[in-house]
Amino acid sequence: MSSAPQEVREARFALGRKLAALRKAAGYTQSSLAPLTLYGRSTVANVELGRQSVGRDFWVRCDQILDTGGALVADYDRMQARARQVDRSSALRGPPRPPGPDYVDREDVDGRSPLLDRGPDVSRPKGGLLAAVHTLGPAALALDDLDRFHAVARDAHRYLDADLVRYLDNGLARCATDDRVHGPRHALPRVLGIVALVQHSVRDAKPQVRQPLLAVGARAAEFAGWLYRDCGQPSPAEYWRDRASEWAMEAADFAIPGYVLIKKSQSAWDDRDAARMLGLAQAAREGPWRLPARVMAEAVQQQARGLAMLGTGQREVDDMLKEARDFLALAAEDRTSLAAHYDAVLFKVQTAICYGESGRPEQAVEIYESTLTPAVFSARDLAYFSTLKAQTLVAVHRPDDAALAATAAIGAASAAGSARTLRELFRLRCRLRPWQARSAVHEFLRLMDAV
Repeated sequence: MSSAPQEVREARFALGRKLAALRKAAGYTQSSLAPLTLYGRSTVANVELGRQSVGRDFWVRCDQILDTGGALVADYDRMQARARQVDRSSALRGPPRPPGPDYVDREDVDGRSPLLDRGPDVSRPKGGLLAAVHTLGPAALALDDLDRFHAVARDAHRYLDADLVRYLDNGLARCATDDRVHGPRHALPRVLGIVALVQHSVRDAKPQVRQPLLAVGARAAEFAGWLYRDCGQPSPAEYWRDRASEWAMEAADFAIPGYVLIKKSQSAWDDRDAARMLGLAQAAREGPWRLPARVMAEAVQQQARGLAMLGTGQREVDDMLKEARDFLALAAEDRTSLAAHYDAVLFKVQTAICYGESGRPEQAVEIYESTLTPAVFSARDLAYFSTLKAQTLVAVHRPDDAALAATAAIGAASAAGSARTLRELFRLRCRLRPWQARSAVHEFLRLMDAV
């Protein structure tokens, strides 16, 4: 039974009843809503009955899916604020909560029970690698992910010192391949295994190994931030980006903090927060670090997009895109793997996004149609950019083509667990509703209702 105070339990129950009412009013069943929230059906059922707590990301997604205007997350925030007041006014009982943002009794992205949402357990080791896992806060691992996590731990024990750094570096490269092929939910357990190993090992590492180990940890933490972003969980994404900056600074890798600002700028794009997106990109570019040419190109491109979203003239946007292109031309001189994925093809697609935001959708569509191919992009990335292309097709009054492009993206986005792509598909769904009588659009809307 929950140990939460009675009034908090009542608030949780009321919030669950409200979710159930809004879900039914929007025409969703628990089974059809669950995959869109990235939780399981049983989690939705338990939340509606007030039996289970979930993180703020769940309520944010429910508000977006059910189009509530933020009503659910507002109630959740009030409930959490009251719970904190109760905690402060009463004596603390038991051990403190694990570190990390927004800690609640939460579930993994598909509703299975993670390691971190249990109470104190005397069977837990007081030290060692598993103890390091328990300090990861938002990095909740599902039980059937443990085989992948322990594969990292088991193999790592064969290595010491500099060999461990090389092993983790190679493991991180394999995680990147896992993400491209299978999506974030497959790659995330191994990445979290790497950051746990770094966190555990760095305390006793020799001085000559400590900095390289932290540098690997910084890259792994930044990658974890990206994976959580793609899973649609902004709070742990921010946590791991901040951890990446901290470790990178200690490792004297001063490019990563600037790179992290670019990644935060990209997350602002997910929310269509143009001012924040522009400000973070400018901060990355103008900060007290020397960024590789590829990273500079990405930062300047983000600035161009932010300016376009704020209504800046096309000439100024184009001048900034040219500057980004000039930086990218210097990328061959980079002596780092940071942002190695950022190439001329990706820049073209991002240019199309800028064109779409600056009132040139026809030119944007031309770039999309000449660039987006499965030979170049992973299935997940192709689905994401095809959805942005579909949004632009609506702007040039081609709703049937938009619906067809997006319909092809639904399966890949769902299979990869890319909530970021699903969020763009829901944006498109709203834009296509005026044409719902057309067969292609009707089919897309039907599939979205059954995702």
